[in-house]
Amino acid sequence: MHPLLERHIEALRAAGTLPEGPAWQAFLDSVEELAQRTDPSVGLDAGKLRSLVDHLRSVIFQIDREGNWSYLNKAWTEAMGYSLDESLGTPYLEYFHPNDTTSYLNLLTYAMETGQREVQGELRMLAKDGSLRWMELFQRVTQDEHGTIVGVSGTLHDVTERKQAEWVLRTATTRLRTLIEHMRAGILVETQEGRIALINEEFCQIFQVPVPAHLLVDTDSQELFEECRPLLPKAEAAQRRHGEIRDQKGTLHGEELPLSDGRVLSMDAIPIMVGEDYLGHLWMFHDITERKAWEAKLEQANAELAVARDRAVAGSNLKSEFLANMSHEIRTPMNGIIGMTNLLLDTPLNVEQMQYAETVRSCGDALLLLINDILDFSKIEAGKLMLEAIDYNVGSVLEDTLAVVGVKAFHKGVELGSLIAPGTPLDVVGDPVRLRQILTNLVDNAIKFTEKGGVQVRLSAQEMGADEVHLRFEIQDSGVGMRPDVSAKLFSSFFQGDASTTRKYGGTGLGLAICRRLAEMQGGAIGVDSEVGKGSTFWFTLRLKRRISAGAKPAPRSVVLAGVGALTSELLRQQLEGWGCRVTALESPGAAVPAADLVLYGNRAFEAQRLPGARWVLLHPLYDNELRDGARAAGIAESLSSPVRASQLARLLEGPLAADAPLAVAKGPVEKRELKVLLAEDNLVNQKVALKILEKFGLHAEVAATGQEALDRLDRTPYDLIFMDCQMPEMDGFEATRLIRSREIGHVPIIAMTANAMVGDRERCLDAGMDDYISKPVRVEAVQGALERWLPSAVGELE
Repeated sequence: MHPLLERHIEALRAAGTLPEGPAWQAFLDSVEELAQRTDPSVGLDAGKLRSLVDHLRSVIFQIDREGNWSYLNKAWTEAMGYSLDESLGTPYLEYFHPNDTTSYLNLLTYAMETGQREVQGELRMLAKDGSLRWMELFQRVTQDEHGTIVGVSGTLHDVTERKQAEWVLRTATTRLRTLIEHMRAGILVETQEGRIALINEEFCQIFQVPVPAHLLVDTDSQELFEECRPLLPKAEAAQRRHGEIRDQKGTLHGEELPLSDGRVLSMDAIPIMVGEDYLGHLWMFHDITERKAWEAKLEQANAELAVARDRAVAGSNLKSEFLANMSHEIRTPMNGIIGMTNLLLDTPLNVEQMQYAETVRSCGDALLLLINDILDFSKIEAGKLMLEAIDYNVGSVLEDTLAVVGVKAFHKGVELGSLIAPGTPLDVVGDPVRLRQILTNLVDNAIKFTEKGGVQVRLSAQEMGADEVHLRFEIQDSGVGMRPDVSAKLFSSFFQGDASTTRKYGGTGLGLAICRRLAEMQGGAIGVDSEVGKGSTFWFTLRLKRRISAGAKPAPRSVVLAGVGALTSELLRQQLEGWGCRVTALESPGAAVPAADLVLYGNRAFEAQRLPGARWVLLHPLYDNELRDGARAAGIAESLSSPVRASQLARLLEGPLAADAPLAVAKGPVEKRELKVLLAEDNLVNQKVALKILEKFGLHAEVAATGQEALDRLDRTPYDLIFMDCQMPEMDGFEATRLIRSREIGHVPIIAMTANAMVGDRERCLDAGMDDYISKPVRVEAVQGALERWLPSAVGELE
């Protein structure tokens, strides 16, 4: 075999890359056969040999005495990217990395000086694409018979991938050793034979081993165990545990290991597996002595906290019980004060007496508002305020709220109106009582702080989905406004703008804080935009579930607004134009009234300008009975009350509207219905208040002073409705209700009328079998709402 080929094969064998298989063996056999029967001078056989060499994967080269490439096989092109024509005849040193050229020349010089003819090493060469290739070099210096160097021949084997793998492995090993050495844990790696493969200094420090860690590598782990034995109070048991984990190739996590010096270690063991092969175990030891001490202190602290918590719960229960009792005791006389004052105001009084009675009622209302705010705030702070999830119409709640608080605006001469953006979903699921509470608070404040001008409430939808709607309410006033530093703190508990505001307008500072929490509980937020002297705009949002309803849009009409207040006129114009109506606004009676389908007029001077073909509807304040009665006496059949309800306005556009009736309660008794009502109430004052309120609706009620008396009366008389107090002698309202439900044949509505207004009182009433709940002090509006729900035939249009 040719010496050059022999050297190449030896290089492949040394590198471990010598090919195997039939093809390779056939190649060797052919080369051997060629060597035996071929004269080296025969060109054909030399060409065949060259063909065989060109198929080798290693580069075979020759360098002439001038240092230029004189021979290269095709493996050069595959390894370096240069063609043979590009490289042959060029200096071979130009292909070396500059940093490796000197090293190579030093090797060559040393070999020549020591009489060696062979040079081996690894160096970097620059490929055509600019990359570096690591080459394993084997070369032999060729000399003539006189010892003169005539050239160099040898092989280059590409070991770039191996060098890169070595670098990655070396880097990973270095990082791993650095990580293990700096860990705050003792690390021990055992081989499957039980010898130490790796150990760090932290392990030696934890177990007080007097030998440096690096000297313990490759020693038997049992020798290390003997060094640790003095610190192990149960050394034999620890040794058996160690053997069990190794034999079972098991895993440990956080097993505690106490030491004889009082320290406690946390021990972890992880088997090292490669596929199915077990290579040993990784052991980690953490000193948890300090943590155990803290755990002991924490356990003691938790025990002390448990005692404190029990005391706090007991104190909270006492506080809640006291609050409930005080609420009940305060509401009972408050019901008498407010109820009897309202009854007194319905009697003939002179001016001075009327002023005194109004003052008493006003003070009673203020005290009741304070009690309600404190109760609501305490419920919210305790996380015990629960929201209802019932079907209701947002527009109806808004209109009802404005009808109630509008009396204050009327007496102050402040315009009050609302605008519901067309297309706003109004049928939702939620808590209408809490929405009414927020609206009442904000609108009432707006009226209170507005001396002239008006207050407008706007409702729109910020976002709409198939199942949810994000509603936005805005209450804009033309009042005194606020400084930025005041508005920023306005929704904090017990905050007032300044001392003068508190003195002039009153209030607890809790109302807005409660509104904020109620809005947040319903998935919304609340805020205010205000400027001193230019009024304020309070806004809040609610995220509610939708109820899909038809929601028909009113037919578009031509409408004239004649002599209507500026704010009311603007709100009506926006509402009507949103429905597609054509709107014309007239301020002075001297202006000609254009032809229209509907004329809404607030100034009676326009009546002289009536045009045939148009419906003329008087727009009058809900609380101005004289204007309404005078209009009816003058033959005006149709009227619309202000604040205008969007629902009534929509019905007006669709067809004739009967004479509008105010929502205020009449000042005298009305015709009594033949309906039987039972009032179960033990307090004489509360009996009188309730009876007078029911008389306003034409209802005569019989009285039972105890729950047992109510049962006896029910046995004799079938009642249409029962108002039930909860706390009565002999038998309370809860027990009486349960007994009524257990023996009744037909269902009779039972409405709780009670001074119990704490968290859970309403639910307790419903659980006992009652149908509805009214808290004391009892208001006419609350009774009216209950009658509308349970005796709708008893509540007609009040005059």
